Amino acid sequence: MRRLIESGNGFHNLKKEFKCESRNIFAALTSMVFVLAGAIPMLSSVAASAGMTSAQAASFVMCSMAVGGLISIFASIYYRTPFYFAGSLTAIVVLKPMFDQFTLPEMVGGFIAAGVALFLVGYTGMIGWISRYLPLPVILGMVAGVFMSYGLDIVRSIASDPLSGALIAGAFVAFPLVTKKVPPHIIALAVGIACAVFLHSGEADGSAGSYGLSLPVFTGPDFTSNVFLTVSLPLVIMAVADVFKGYGVLKANGCDLSLNSVTVLSGLGSILAAFGLGHTISLAGPVMAILAGEDAGRRERRFAGAVIYCGGVLVVCVLSGILIPFIMQLPGTIIDLICGIAMTGLLVSSLQGAFGTGRFQMGALAAFLIGLSKVSILGIGAPVWAIVFGWIVTLCMENGQWRQMIARGRSEKKETGPAADQAVMD
Repeated sequence: MRRLIESGNGFHNLKKEFKCESRNIFAALTSMVFVLAGAIPMLSSVAASAGMTSAQAASFVMCSMAVGGLISIFASIYYRTPFYFAGSLTAIVVLKPMFDQFTLPEMVGGFIAAGVALFLVGYTGMIGWISRYLPLPVILGMVAGVFMSYGLDIVRSIASDPLSGALIAGAFVAFPLVTKKVPPHIIALAVGIACAVFLHSGEADGSAGSYGLSLPVFTGPDFTSNVFLTVSLPLVIMAVADVFKGYGVLKANGCDLSLNSVTVLSGLGSILAAFGLGHTISLAGPVMAILAGEDAGRRERRFAGAVIYCGGVLVVCVLSGILIPFIMQLPGTIIDLICGIAMTGLLVSSLQGAFGTGRFQMGALAAFLIGLSKVSILGIGAPVWAIVFGWIVTLCMENGQWRQMIARGRSEKKETGPAADQAVMD
């Protein structure tokens, strides 16, 4: 019988092996920037546009992050590897228009279906088939195209609010000249809050709701056929792309684990989070790049930094009922600017992965342009069509490269095991 997840170190000798270094703590604190300056403002922006109440918005943020944090603590300890599962940031990009089309129960139904699909993709080993036949640059081209709207929001925000925009963007760009020990994202967030307090103090309308500790808001699902194609399918594609990116980070830092296990954990977390309005859970590549990198301490102890960081994430989640109403009161231009700045790293890495390898560039370009267009055909969003037409362009115009990829994958499967693990590095 197939194992649910691959066996790891387990919980034996944990007391002896869990030794925290100063670099582990610094990596954890640095990673927290992406929660405070990236994930929370982005999730808050989606919640506000969806018309959620303060309680629903806090639950949306809490379940998207807390479930992933708990799974991350388990996986980091069980495999002695720095993991961070969280609500997919790439999926957030496509959630805004979906909330306009469907009710919250229908969205929950779509989230659950996406989680079940992710679980099956991992448990059946289908993730390996996907990695063998679908070029990673095409996936990343789609991601870059969808992400690009956040980059454009930086320009639009500065144009519509020049003073605040110049102060926030200027602090982000110039602060590394002062010191590289403090991430510029946290400085941009601090300046953004200062601008909201001193330059936009009269714009808050008090409609965000009451403040308090966060508790999950249970929402029952409503399953419809249209939501499966419009909501579930794009979220699965986004989550799979995140799995590839996050796993690639682990491989690049000398860590190894079956893609199947990672995808199974993502699916189970997504199903659990969905009942509290949380969306698909997947690997968070930028945070893992910090937690698993050389600057995070000795390789055998880096998992300790991930555990500390995830503990901090759980504290932030409990306080999200206080943080979210406050963030939802920030001016839209400031939120868009902070979110755009937080996404710059992901945007750059996606563009590099799509066009930096010199392979599958026409397929990646097609996926990028369609993802950027936000076109919807037959009720199915641009991310799905970007993958479909990007793959078709690759088969027609880059067939030789595609056949070489297939042949190399089969050869590596015979020599080293599942091709899925090797294809991530292509």
